[in-house]
Amino acid sequence: MKPIPLLSFTLLLMSYSIFGWSLANAEVSLFLYLVVIAGIFLFYAILTFRLLDLKAIVPWFESDIFSFISAIIIAFLFVVFIRWINIFIHALVLVSAGILAKLETQVYGLKKWQSFGILLIISEGSLFLGTALYILIKNYK
Repeated sequence: MKPIPLLSFTLLLMSYSIFGWSLANAEVSLFLYLVVIAGIFLFYAILTFRLLDLKAIVPWFESDIFSFISAIIIAFLFVVFIRWINIFIHALVLVSAGILAKLETQVYGLKKWQSFGILLIISEGSLFLGTALYILIKNYK
């Protein structure tokens, strides 16, 4: 029997709770919460079911014009990354925690739907937990 991947799930729980706390602290709109929830769902769907085919991207770089356009876009995205580095650091931690937890579920031998469900429940629940804790502590004062 393989050990349960508690460390990666704990990391996932903590990172999404902190993200929910940060969103509540920034007092974002309900629309942004819905976008984040949909983004988490889409991220784990792509991660679990391999919806992206990276082989379709390779022909893009065979043309000089497309390579130049790609270089311009990457340079622009790098400037945006530097400008809002704290947002990208949050995103990098969330993606890293998600990938680690996905790898742990894969090593543990869970099926795709089980893995997707567990990751989605922990992530969405942690996001809600962080937001709820912030609201409770703010209203308690």
